[in-house]
Amino acid sequence: MDESTGEQDLFASPRYLRRLPVYLLLDCSGDMSGEPMVALSQGLQVIYEQLMREPRAVEMVWLSIIRFADFAEQDELIPLTEFLPPPLMAGGRCSLGAALHLLVDSIELDLQAGTTTQKGDYRPLVFLFLSGAATDDWQVELPRLKALQGSQRPTIVALACGADADTATLTAVADTVFQMNEVTADLISGFFRFTSGSVVNLSRAVTGQEAVREQFALPSSLEASVRRINTTRTATASGAQPANGTDEEEDP
Repeated sequence: MDESTGEQDLFASPRYLRRLPVYLLLDCSGDMSGEPMVALSQGLQVIYEQLMREPRAVEMVWLSIIRFADFAEQDELIPLTEFLPPPLMAGGRCSLGAALHLLVDSIELDLQAGTTTQKGDYRPLVFLFLSGAATDDWQVELPRLKALQGSQRPTIVALACGADADTATLTAVADTVFQMNEVTADLISGFFRFTSGSVVNLSRAVTGQEAVREQFALPSSLEASVRRINTTRTATASGAQPANGTDEEEDP
């Protein structure tokens, strides 16, 4: 039996547990040098530790890191239990378009589509961190991103890290955009706790443990330092639907 056949058999098995794919797109350009990069590294540890405390997240969350500077590179989508926060270094330009290219490739190639008898993966959840302005032609990748439909369409939450972050770009890319003018380790850690809490809430909602509630509402501890920005994309009420190529599934 070849590897692809084995994967199909596993997916068809009643034991297959639908995955909740989570992507973290991290700006590692020179704009993130110093305390912002230290804070970002600490934030990865925060989200990992918090998710590992939640049984449903441990069962269903798969994580992938996409770092972008002079070029973009992806750490493959893997189970939360196998994830190790990678070391981060800042330097170079801001190749956001290259990161979006990798994101779309992974969504199209790595997620399991559903069948008439078996539901597929949940809709992907993406958190994007940007400190400055993209230095590549990111607009070229936008049609590919927007062409993702139904359960492949990601829900994207973006954080503009600093007053100089290009919020116009983020509002074109993301469903929900926040801006943090002063980037400190404490605030970034707080935002990562908010991020992990959103993933936990979603993992409970899609499995019926909790009713779906408004996603991505900032905690009071961040309201004074982080503001929400209106976006040009249509936000979704829930961050997860099955990757089965249809909008007709009645998932939370």
